[in-house]
Amino acid sequence: MMSTSRYQDRNRVALDAADHERVGGISRRTMLAGTAAATAVGTVAPIAGSACAQGGDPNSKQDMMAFLLLSAALTGVRVAILAPEFDRTDKPDILDADPGVDPINVKNDYFKWINASDGATFGKLLQIAKDHRQSAPDILNAVSASDDTRFLGRSIVLLWYLGSWYEPSQLKESVGKRAFIPSQVVSAKAYTQGLVWQIAQAHPMGYSNLQFGYWSRLPVDPNDQNARSDLGFITQTLP
Repeated sequence: MMSTSRYQDRNRVALDAADHERVGGISRRTMLAGTAAATAVGTVAPIAGSACAQGGDPNSKQDMMAFLLLSAALTGVRVAILAPEFDRTDKPDILDADPGVDPINVKNDYFKWINASDGATFGKLLQIAKDHRQSAPDILNAVSASDDTRFLGRSIVLLWYLGSWYEPSQLKESVGKRAFIPSQVVSAKAYTQGLVWQIAQAHPMGYSNLQFGYWSRLPVDPNDQNARSDLGFITQTLP
């Protein structure tokens, strides 16, 4: 078995194959199409020379909740995985929920990075999430309606999965081409927290929070419906 620690259990992901392929008629593969899944080990400072209008306030619970709802719709991963201390107790409106502060809190790093990269477009994405906060398919439809939000959405997907930043403009230029797309690892924290590692039940080179000897045991199949967890991948519901 895998580690029985609290955070290992919460991070175990389950995946319904059909829902993972498609939500609301828009494939998550479409959001990832034309991108390269390569990362480099390292830590970089925030993007130099960024002077875009700030699209959101990382200290605003509503803006952070909008970001988490947006991210859940784009990645297919539940808010409870993206924000382990998320709490909706007695909050009819999801935007009034508490995103929480977990020990790693990588969501704040991502929010600030995206905001500094393209605040104006990020603001549009946050508003989309607020306007369609009850429907992941509606969020995906609205994000895909224009190139600026579509390609920033793809960058956000890659950021969550790989911990690396791919410029939206370069993703757009790569459509239909087979070419290397440069990326930047946002931080050491982001490098270790990529969703790809949780899904694969593995770890990045140089870091592991898995129990010693984990490699001797078979991983849990995320497509196994008998092992499905409520803390796994979302389908068409939010949060």
